[in-house]
Amino acid sequence: MIPKFIITSPNNNFTEMVRNTTNEIAFDDYILIEEAFDEAVEQVKSLSMKYNISVIISRGITAKMIKRSTDIPVLEAQATPFDIITSIVEAMKISKNIAFIHYDNFFTDDFSNLKDILNIDLTEYHYNNIYDIEQCVYQAYSDKKQVVICGYGHIQNICSKLGIPFVMYSTSNYSMKEILSRALLIRYAEERQYRHENQLRTFINEMPDGVLYLDEHNVVTLINNIGKKLLNINSDQDIIGQTVSNFIKNYDFIEIINSKNHETGKEIEFSGNKILMRSTPIFAKEFYIGTVISFQKSSYISYLDHNVRRQNIKKGLNANATFKDLEDTTISSKMKECIDKATSYAQTDSTILIIGESGTGKEMFAQSIHNASNRHGQPFVAINCAALSQNLIESELFGYEEGAFTGAKVGGKPGYFELAHNGTLFLDELGLLPLNIQVQLLRVLQERQVLRIGGTKMIPINIRIIAATNADLLDAVDKGTFRHDLYYRLNVLNISIPPLRQRIEDIPLLIHHYLTFYNAQYSKNIVSCSNDFISAFQCHDWKGNVRELMNYLMRIVILSNSHVLTSEDIKKSEIKLSSKHHCSHEVRDESENVLKLSAGSLNSMEQEIISWYMDKYSGNRAMVSQALNISRTTLWKKLKNIK
Repeated sequence: MIPKFIITSPNNNFTEMVRNTTNEIAFDDYILIEEAFDEAVEQVKSLSMKYNISVIISRGITAKMIKRSTDIPVLEAQATPFDIITSIVEAMKISKNIAFIHYDNFFTDDFSNLKDILNIDLTEYHYNNIYDIEQCVYQAYSDKKQVVICGYGHIQNICSKLGIPFVMYSTSNYSMKEILSRALLIRYAEERQYRHENQLRTFINEMPDGVLYLDEHNVVTLINNIGKKLLNINSDQDIIGQTVSNFIKNYDFIEIINSKNHETGKEIEFSGNKILMRSTPIFAKEFYIGTVISFQKSSYISYLDHNVRRQNIKKGLNANATFKDLEDTTISSKMKECIDKATSYAQTDSTILIIGESGTGKEMFAQSIHNASNRHGQPFVAINCAALSQNLIESELFGYEEGAFTGAKVGGKPGYFELAHNGTLFLDELGLLPLNIQVQLLRVLQERQVLRIGGTKMIPINIRIIAATNADLLDAVDKGTFRHDLYYRLNVLNISIPPLRQRIEDIPLLIHHYLTFYNAQYSKNIVSCSNDFISAFQCHDWKGNVRELMNYLMRIVILSNSHVLTSEDIKKSEIKLSSKHHCSHEVRDESENVLKLSAGSLNSMEQEIISWYMDKYSGNRAMVSQALNISRTTLWKKLKNIK
């Protein structure tokens, strides 16, 4: 039997309840995943690609995470008030001093009346993500609670270590029956829609235009003969039931489908034939159920929307750097790994997060990715979020209509998102965006549409987002200054650029590269640098990275009258290079990359290694987890033990 449903289970008790309930009502066309959090999300993604899944049933944080990763309807198997009361009564058998740990906004009823009726001392502890749960347990222990109630069974081990009895609340058999009934209703709605499509088949085949209908998973359910002809599909080839990307490789075509936006007058090309395309997404209430696409043969360029946007693009919205520019200035294995990874990313259209200290070349990587992608030749719009005025940031990003506010230009103004249409939008220092703008950015990423200030019409956009940060965004998420949902939406693919002090072998190449540039710019004839000059540069900390090196070298070149740069030129320029390490090239490299451990227990040595890496990367947990080849979640848990 082909599965139509996926159910995730966080623990054995829930698994047993699901199996008993599904057997009782003969609900058998499902796959049970006995995982939670990231592991569950990855398995759901894999199975959803393999099978035509109608509904996913999950609970708690895992359900929230799955909702953010798929368009398939997700039903939450929440515990009912009766289930909660049952767990409280069970806990009362142990003690009336109870800690109730649950997901924030999960249970909205007031416990005060219940506490008075049962004469219990019940304290609620709320968590917003998986990292908070353990902290709630330790807080309950600190508050001298005698028993813990929680729906997350994995904390039972922590409770055992602390000597606190644990009671788990779970979804009851009755509640699960209701969830399964709702899942079946959604499934039946899909079947009715399929029968309706069959009724329309004859009518569609008589239409003069090509017509293609795709379901919510981009699987072909209808196509007429004209549609096959225009798309260069053999008339006797049966493509019903196939995913459209299996036989159509046109980038613009797939982008229109995936955007789920209404498109009119979109011109695409198949084997030299220009096709005028119209796309209309179909929704049943809040559920996306498919897209209807019609085709007309076109002998002229009718992509007016693109032409209008192009008129608004000013000079300078382009990318100059390429991967060759990066390759020419490095022999570092770390940098070469970054370049190889970025080259692979360029072949996709996914969002990329670039992590690196100020001056490491994050925008050069972004430009190189753009120029190596299918979007090369289209706009590359770079924005430094820290440079945007707080008062104007919304209008700069999203644009405004005429009369939206005092001083608004006649005719309005397109924002950066519109200017980047069909190209790449680079958001530097993303972590400094205000929370209210983060919410709007998340909506744009999800819907691929923008609404100008003062506007009433959503404007579809086709852009690739590359974001960059020199801060630890996970730390910002923990502090509440950066939205966790936006973080996971942006951090699809990531690149961590090493600072210059970790690739000092590249300094001679960088000096030679920029020396050539400055010679031409300032009419100099400096042909080389002495060993003491190179050594001084290699021993410096370079907190400003390559940007700092460029500025120092420019000052030295301007003030120098010689053909060979020496340490005297550094002194003459009044530049103070750090020398606290008193290093040669080899000594400096060792001090950066060799850790001397104190012999001790395996646990203490592990903590020493993690602490060393945290110092090395200035507390950037993303870079530390990558260097140690462990997940951020594992690193977070180990850091809590150190603290």
